[in-house]
Amino acid sequence: MTLRFWLTIITINCALLTSSVIADDPCRYETTKGVIDLTSVGRTDGKPAYADKTPPASADYKYSYNPCKPFTELPNCIGVAACQVSADGKLSFSLGKQDSVKWNPGAGLGSIPSITYTEGAKLVTVTLVCSNDGSEDFDAMGESPINNYKFRLSHKCACWDGCAHTPPQPTTKSPGGGGGGGLGGGGAFVIILLVLAIVYFAGFASYYKFRQQKSGAELIPHRTFWVALPGYAKDGAVYVFRRVSGKGAESYNSV
Repeated sequence: MTLRFWLTIITINCALLTSSVIADDPCRYETTKGVIDLTSVGRTDGKPAYADKTPPASADYKYSYNPCKPFTELPNCIGVAACQVSADGKLSFSLGKQDSVKWNPGAGLGSIPSITYTEGAKLVTVTLVCSNDGSEDFDAMGESPINNYKFRLSHKCACWDGCAHTPPQPTTKSPGGGGGGGLGGGGAFVIILLVLAIVYFAGFASYYKFRQQKSGAELIPHRTFWVALPGYAKDGAVYVFRRVSGKGAESYNSV
């Protein structure tokens, strides 16, 4: 294993982490056009806001959808955003989960925004129709072409800034698990640090073991620095304490 190999691994991990951190929020979307906030539209009790809707062209399947938060519809739709259910209710198929969401603000002035969800080759597109009069409606248009599913949601919250100032609803964890919100900045930073630390130690340890035939404590990368680090931390804390308390301090040598 070469150093180039480990640098490649680090780059791939950073790219994957970056993509997860900037993933779209399934509840709220903000752009220069304004804010679309569907937080108050979706149910938080693990059930779909729009359940078992039959498309006009075919009665073979029904469709359920819940914006923002995951829901469960047995037997197979667990923690999903959209579900396809057989007419007899014995079968159900996930059409996408909340963490697969992608927002599309529309191409031009007056264009209609939409949301998409994916599950493997399946793609769900939910067209968001602004309802200025406060009316609410959900239509499932069915599957056309294969693996492409079309929904239409009419709601005041589908308008730009229609529900931008609506207070968040209390969140109830669904039986399927999973949350609707995006990963916080602090959590993302901690994950990045942990992954980089693992790659750092595992990468150098493997390099030392297989390329330089080292063993034991010699596998620790930059061992002298890590052994001395607690001492550096202690000296720094003592120095700061003495300066703050006014007791004076000896000159401090930086690492």
